[in-house]
Amino acid sequence: MDRLKELRSQVDHCDRALAALLEERLSIILEIMEEKKSLGMPIFSQERERAVVQNMGSYVNNPTFREEIKTIQTHVLRSCRRIQSRLLFPYHISLVGFMGSGKTTIGKALSKMLAMDQIDVDQVIETRARMKISDIFAQYGEPYFRELESKTVEELSQHQNVIILCGGGGVVLNKTNVNNLRNNGIVIWLKASPEQIYSRIATDDTRPLLKDNMSVDKIGTMLDPRVSLYESAADIAIITDNKTEEEICLEIVDQLMQLEIDRPLPLRDVSSL
Repeated sequence: MDRLKELRSQVDHCDRALAALLEERLSIILEIMEEKKSLGMPIFSQERERAVVQNMGSYVNNPTFREEIKTIQTHVLRSCRRIQSRLLFPYHISLVGFMGSGKTTIGKALSKMLAMDQIDVDQVIETRARMKISDIFAQYGEPYFRELESKTVEELSQHQNVIILCGGGGVVLNKTNVNNLRNNGIVIWLKASPEQIYSRIATDDTRPLLKDNMSVDKIGTMLDPRVSLYESAADIAIITDNKTEEEICLEIVDQLMQLEIDRPLPLRDVSSL
């Protein structure tokens, strides 16, 4: 029993030392963030994180623990990203754009890069209605769906430090939706050409507005009158054609940082995180 108490005491000592080192590391990360901001450098670098994890593995002497410690380091890096994101972007980030513009794909990648939660408007509607969007359209019609969409957008726009994925692209048809999304938030328009959109959704039979005419011409016809709505709603516009997920996400973060310089929003105190 005495030996067990001694070992537990040693573990407690390690935990205290680890907590102190983690606190020191996080503080240094915030200093690095401010230095990068002043130099106009990208805040987040997936390449740098991969190198840090590999380096951590090389520091471990006992191979039994190497992969576990690398996994722990991965979680530490995510926590660093989360703290930086909460300080840099203390608001919600809404992704809008026509269906197939990349909102879901980029939303997931951006959520990972910034360690921010994401909320999909359509998924919330489907969960609450216990029906697929296509079934809601078929059974109740588009006006009913738009009403559900507006109520959901109004609710979700109250969240901070989350990424909101704005459904199939029609959210900008209602100015109230746009006003709610812009309230304490940044709206990002993911732009894609009709040809690119078609290549992404040609085999998708869950798009009710294109169900009977899936073609580049039909997409263009639907997209054209919405372009001005996306332009007026968006704080930032990102072209997604022929770009990787990482390239698009880094461009989004870069534009968000530039927006912060041009129109600064108050940062939250780190003690509140």
